Amino acid sequence: MRNLLGIKVGVIAMLATGGLAQAQLAPSVAPSSTDTSWSFFHPNLYDKGSPFIRFFREGEWYFSWGGNKETFARTDIHVSQPSLGNDFTIHGVQGHDEPDLSGLLKGDFFGPQYNIRIGRFINADRTIAVELSFDHTKYTATDGQTANVTGIIGNAPVNGPRVLDANFFRYLLHNGANHVMTNLVYRKPLLGELNETYSLAFIGKAGAGIMMPHVDNTILGNPNDVGSKTPSNFFGIHNGWWQFGGWTSGVEAGLRYVVWKPFYIELTDKVAYASLWNLNAFQGAVSHGLWMNEVIFSVGFTYDGASSAGKH
Repeated sequence: MRNLLGIKVGVIAMLATGGLAQAQLAPSVAPSSTDTSWSFFHPNLYDKGSPFIRFFREGEWYFSWGGNKETFARTDIHVSQPSLGNDFTIHGVQGHDEPDLSGLLKGDFFGPQYNIRIGRFINADRTIAVELSFDHTKYTATDGQTANVTGIIGNAPVNGPRVLDANFFRYLLHNGANHVMTNLVYRKPLLGELNETYSLAFIGKAGAGIMMPHVDNTILGNPNDVGSKTPSNFFGIHNGWWQFGGWTSGVEAGLRYVVWKPFYIELTDKVAYASLWNLNAFQGAVSHGLWMNEVIFSVGFTYDGASSAGKH
């Protein structure tokens, strides 16, 4: 009996000693409220083997800049100025673009109509990519045209032709009719090995996004005012140098030719539709749809981290 009692006391002592040791070690392994292992400040995040770094180092990325030329379908433009007693629609308005390539001769790459693309291929075959695109297009309602106008002007009904000029209706999206889109991209090799010098590939894209127009108009002699181009006034919902102006979607197809690895040229044709609403006007707003056909010529380069590391 005494031997059994001695064994129990020994076991209890061992357990107590082990528990004390664990208690003493606990503070060093307990999670801290200031633990940053999940954050951008943790050094392991920037280890060459981390998924975060591998996403940028091992993928195929591309970047391009280009210019565009577009044509627009006729559109119905609706004007609402309640305080002025105006609520009318101008039917079948013809618009045109303003390429103005003269700025390129002065080194101004962001004055003319331009396009920026940045994307990453996401599958092992390098055929599917996700792309962020910015299309700086310009739209002008052609001055001097005659269009039918229906609705109310100055609280009086109207239904008849009017000449669109500075006295009645002047409308510009020059800086510009900006399409900001996310695209899904498909690439198919046609000639040569993918991404190698003198290789040719088909490019197809489909995407959607938002419109960020700079609105300039004069309606019945009253110009709108979006304020100055300052950091505090860059972007707004109804006001601002650029404003949120609706949504856009489109499809694009063409060819990419590698002139000298990793540099390529790309020629594509894009069809897009934008729904623009609540655009700034004097004591009111303008809304309309916009069908666009856009021809884009771009110059770009590719970075393929996996290929550079001999992994692809």
